[in-house]
Amino acid sequence: MAVPSPIRLGISAVLTVVALGSTYALTTGAAQDRAPRAERSYGDLPPDDFGGPATVSPSPSVSPSASSTRIPSPSASPKPRKRSTESAQPNRSGDRPDEPVEAEPLAATPGAGVPANKKLRVHRGDLVIRTAGKVVDGLEVHGRVSVEAPNVTIRNTRVIVPTGSETAGISNNNDSGAGMLVSNVEVLAANAAPGVNGVVGHDFTLQSSEIHHVTDQVHITGSNVTVRDNWFHHNYHFGSDPYQGGGASHDDSIQIIGGGNITIAGNRFTGAYNAGVMITQSISDVDGVTIRDNLLGGGGCTVNISEKGRGPVDGLVIRDNRFLSDQRIDGCAIIHPSSTNVTHSGNVWDDTGRPVALSRG
Repeated sequence: MAVPSPIRLGISAVLTVVALGSTYALTTGAAQDRAPRAERSYGDLPPDDFGGPATVSPSPSVSPSASSTRIPSPSASPKPRKRSTESAQPNRSGDRPDEPVEAEPLAATPGAGVPANKKLRVHRGDLVIRTAGKVVDGLEVHGRVSVEAPNVTIRNTRVIVPTGSETAGISNNNDSGAGMLVSNVEVLAANAAPGVNGVVGHDFTLQSSEIHHVTDQVHITGSNVTVRDNWFHHNYHFGSDPYQGGGASHDDSIQIIGGGNITIAGNRFTGAYNAGVMITQSISDVDGVTIRDNLLGGGGCTVNISEKGRGPVDGLVIRDNRFLSDQRIDGCAIIHPSSTNVTHSGNVWDDTGRPVALSRG
């Protein structure tokens, strides 16, 4: 479809666009960014930058069934928003009044997730890895995986994240887990609950994996990250989220809160309510991000850049992506502050092949 001009988006000079992770004014004038916040560490982040705490703690009471490919059932409280049909199923992206349900599936990336013929051994409880170079292969983990040693590989493994204490399914968000490789892995929440996320950390590669039925699939907290050939879909979205002070969830497929040397390539994104890729600079400057060759969809605006008072996001390249036409703000594929320069080429709408235009916010 054709990308609408600012005149089609509104007659007035200023249109207010709430993109949940950040609030923007889609204008013809200069960008306005909020003042920086006094954030001391990742654990101190306000809830709009992370769906839940980043700690790993034992959860011996969690004993989900070994058969885990089902769609998780919703927890009692808080309740996800339901479709207008009042379906009792948990809220997946698209399950909102007057919006279509997300397609099942959308030509998922070939090879993403656990190989179909792979036999998995069940591990109940959290898994903490403290051996350098350790290879974890062929597990179904009913718990969380914390990597606290360098050059660990997690492959051909399913992680079902318990929802009693919200956190990440796989995390190396510490000073010891650099060089983590996550390959052909599936991550999902055991039940519908806000704050359960997929992979969190820095200095890692995530490839050929499937992450779904969580709030944020990937949370990047620092430098040297490659995310390639994955399928991100069916984010959980709640109309009332305790991590948002009772407001709606801020679910993203990927959120980058600091770091550089980050590549996002060859992935398929569907289902985030806030953004497909959200850059916020919440804990440090972001410098050197390439987003290329993806199928990108979801969000108010699919790629959403915020400076958070830290100045321009430097070295931002967005090229050769295909965008779905499913944004809540019609035609808003990429939004950025005027002071952040975006190197932008070869981006087109998937349904028409027409070029994608940038939106200023």
